[in-house]
Amino acid sequence: MRKIILVILLIATALFGLDYTYSFLIQENQNIKISHVMKGGKNYDVLFHGPCEPLFTIDASHIDSLIGTQSYNFALRHTDFADNYLHLYLYLKKNKAPKQVYLYVTPESFDRRFNAFHTYRFAPYLGDSVVDSVVHELDPTYYAKSRFPFMRFAFYNSYKTFDALQGLKHYLKGKKNAYFKDGYIAHPDNIYHTQPDGYIAPKHLIYAANMDVTVLNDSAIYYELYAARQRFNWDKSREKYLKKMFELCRTHNIELILYESPVYAPSVIDQPNREQFIDRTKEIAKTYGSEYLTFDIPSISQHKSNFVCPLILSVKGTTPFLSIFAQSIQKRLAITNNSMERSFHPLDQ
Repeated sequence: MRKIILVILLIATALFGLDYTYSFLIQENQNIKISHVMKGGKNYDVLFHGPCEPLFTIDASHIDSLIGTQSYNFALRHTDFADNYLHLYLYLKKNKAPKQVYLYVTPESFDRRFNAFHTYRFAPYLGDSVVDSVVHELDPTYYAKSRFPFMRFAFYNSYKTFDALQGLKHYLKGKKNAYFKDGYIAHPDNIYHTQPDGYIAPKHLIYAANMDVTVLNDSAIYYELYAARQRFNWDKSREKYLKKMFELCRTHNIELILYESPVYAPSVIDQPNREQFIDRTKEIAKTYGSEYLTFDIPSISQHKSNFVCPLILSVKGTTPFLSIFAQSIQKRLAITNNSMERSFHPLDQ
């Protein structure tokens, strides 16, 4: 009996040790955006946030060079609003609040078939009441098992072991900066195939279809984002977390602005309820005193060479869009700055 107890204690000790080690090393991985910003000391005027589209489109350094801002691309692949919400929440725990956050929103943002909440990204931060609440709601099985030592990392081990090993490398080298310093990843100008008018899936793409995870192993498979007469489905949970983003920003006196970069026009013609989703999103933004910017720029959206897929601009398409977007940001920042000055000097009028 004593030997059994000793073995159990040794296993428990090992698991607690692994738990601490993984947590520490993942937070040392400077190529993970949340780990990088949780080191603190960031002071940006503007954050760009959302899923793949801004990640591959918004060159923050280029925008800074045009209008003299300090900005950071905080977007991550395939993220939904809950994922975006927790990332921003954790960012604000360690850094000065930006003046503005530009959040990418498109009709598919409200449809649970597209993008996802990536539980494993928040494993090192479990124990925070807000993180716990969101993870418990959106991934209750994981949350229940995460109370056992090391299970918060073992449950999605295939996603976290490399992160921990890379974190060890960064820790030993004393690395302080991320590989992509402003958070932007330039998308290679892949060929946007002539037929069909949609996205050709990369190898090993994992996505949710009707909430069942599907893996595409053949790069020739057509990823039917926009099949003929594709209708989007509005999910109340997605709406809830978009509103929580607005509430979080309001608490920190941040202006949250929603936007959609140019969309390849022929790919959206057969979406019967696209405009309804656009209008509904504008109403949400209006409720919070904000706006939803949809950049319908024919000189960009009508030409396939400006896109690598229906929603992601190619390098060729990104260049003219960023010039227009930068002007829009500059104008709104000027309004924000004037408002702040008036609030600090109420008697100047």
